[in-house]
Amino acid sequence: MEGLVLTSPPSSAAAVAAAAAAAPSAAAPRLRLRAVRAHVAALTRAARARTGGGCGGGGGGPVKPTMAAAVPAPNNGATAAAASRDPAASLTTWQPNRSVTRRSARIAREVYSAWYGRVGTSSYIPSEKVQQLFNDMQLYPSKSQVYEMLQCAKECANRSSAAYLTFGEFCIFATELKRCYERGIPRPIQLSRLLERDGEDKKRRNRRVSKGIPKYEVFLGGSCNPTTWRHDIAIPMLKRLGITYYNPQVSHWGPELIELEHQAKQNAAVLFFVIDNQTRSVASIIEAAHMSGRHRKLILVIHAYEGPGQKIWGESISPEEFEDLTTGQMVLQDLVERQGIPVFESIPIALNCTAKVLRENISVQELGLKDYAQPVKMAHVQLGDKLIKLREAFDALDTTNSGELCLADVCMAFRILTNRNLSLADVRSIVAAQTGMPGNEVKDLPLEQLHVNFEQFCAIVAEFKSCEKWAISPRPLRSLQLGAPPNCQSNCVRDVYLGGSCRASTWREDIAIPMLKKSGLTYFNPQLCSWSKRLIPIEAAAMDNTYVLLFVISNTSRSLASMAVAAHYIGLGCNVVLCVQQLLDDCILGSDKLSKQAVKDYNRGRMYLSDLANREGVPVFESVSESVECVIQKCNSR
Repeated sequence: MEGLVLTSPPSSAAAVAAAAAAAPSAAAPRLRLRAVRAHVAALTRAARARTGGGCGGGGGGPVKPTMAAAVPAPNNGATAAAASRDPAASLTTWQPNRSVTRRSARIAREVYSAWYGRVGTSSYIPSEKVQQLFNDMQLYPSKSQVYEMLQCAKECANRSSAAYLTFGEFCIFATELKRCYERGIPRPIQLSRLLERDGEDKKRRNRRVSKGIPKYEVFLGGSCNPTTWRHDIAIPMLKRLGITYYNPQVSHWGPELIELEHQAKQNAAVLFFVIDNQTRSVASIIEAAHMSGRHRKLILVIHAYEGPGQKIWGESISPEEFEDLTTGQMVLQDLVERQGIPVFESIPIALNCTAKVLRENISVQELGLKDYAQPVKMAHVQLGDKLIKLREAFDALDTTNSGELCLADVCMAFRILTNRNLSLADVRSIVAAQTGMPGNEVKDLPLEQLHVNFEQFCAIVAEFKSCEKWAISPRPLRSLQLGAPPNCQSNCVRDVYLGGSCRASTWREDIAIPMLKKSGLTYFNPQLCSWSKRLIPIEAAAMDNTYVLLFVISNTSRSLASMAVAAHYIGLGCNVVLCVQQLLDDCILGSDKLSKQAVKDYNRGRMYLSDLANREGVPVFESVSESVECVIQKCNSR
């Protein structure tokens, strides 16, 4: 396969200008870190002392194609008007560069092929197609990983929305995810896992399974009255498939059914849960999150809410409640996908997958695209921080805020990121890709005469990086203001994770943080931000690196997503402390006055969370100060 370059059609000068305008403007605020600048200065002095400021060795040789060839060259004449146009309108034409050798990296060929096959000649891919593009490369990120990529790309490029990825950004994410798949990056160990002195997992307080209770293959959990999905769809289909099931939705309920339902749930081979949009499904979301943490065979279907004004129990939900309910569903999906479990939108498709799991005795994680399931692989891997590191290194060397680096600075930035030099052959490859000149004609071209923008820089690093680790320590939480305290990041080990209610609540600042500081304990504070709609890997890493997880479910918020996260980590066997406060009758949350039914629904979820915590031996309090005292005792006895 010949090296590929992008050339602009003669009649599309405006499109080229729009593509060039996608690079951050010189006046845009930069993500600068003193540590990076110090690292840059030290490496610059050392490199210049040894080599006079040039790139590392490597000698001559044939020039290989570079992914930077697929990135439109910067156009310094781009106008502000061009920058305001739709970026998707920026079109370029793929042309083979016959002066470039056929030697091309395998990953470069895969990226080119996937991008061209899915996007064509556009320099951008809209957010709704990103997952499909990764699938084309046999890469299967989770929804939260894709969300993290889009948000980090938005911040790094100083864009107004997270509606698309550029080619260079996709190169970074795709090559990093591919590397993780090939290297087999292990799932991180959660420091809060409860361990006995002999190193074995703490035994759970499970009720014994009664003898004589029939074993059903499928337990039909999830949304109940007034939903009819069980009788309308699930039960008829299960009967046709010859699969036995237990239906907890009955017309006449009695206390004697509690134990029967529990035993059926414990004995079932598959837990089939539907989170419908006709109810709030608070307890069902909490239960599904807990079961996925227990590593049960879970088939999960989620029907998204239609929007503000949709009726639940005859009541129109407000924009604020719609956001809370939607966030609860999305966080549940993120928790489940972190276990490698695909999430469905169609009940019939999910039932067919259930039949396959039972028939072939496979795990739910083994379902694939051929089963009409969206597989998930290595959902724990952080990807957004890789782009942040590139932005930091690029900005640290862009001392004039021009939005461009000369190739000499590109070599320096590459060394900062990878701890190795670009060879002269690599640099010639970059020059040939950018100029269209044969390799032998670029031998004596000064590196300071050719510049690249951040988009091209991403493609260069993606192709030539081959180290196991990134050299710069990750600082995503500080750079993107995800809510961490000063001088903290997600990969730092801390004593306490302050989870739970955020909106309209100051329990952290007023009670928890002063008490923890007085005791000399460190903490992670996930304050509310625009990224809180999903549980991104950066945020999950903070929980993995904390010894005690505190979740405060206050009476000042619905806290649906927080209850789901707490239940999941209880299911994982983590060291959790709960503070659960019931909503008061006729309570007002924000601008919403909750109805009696709404209060009943959210309090039912609180009671369910408290009950499962008690069964698992997790301490539950109503007072924030008492729960923090318990956390302090756990930390001191560790």
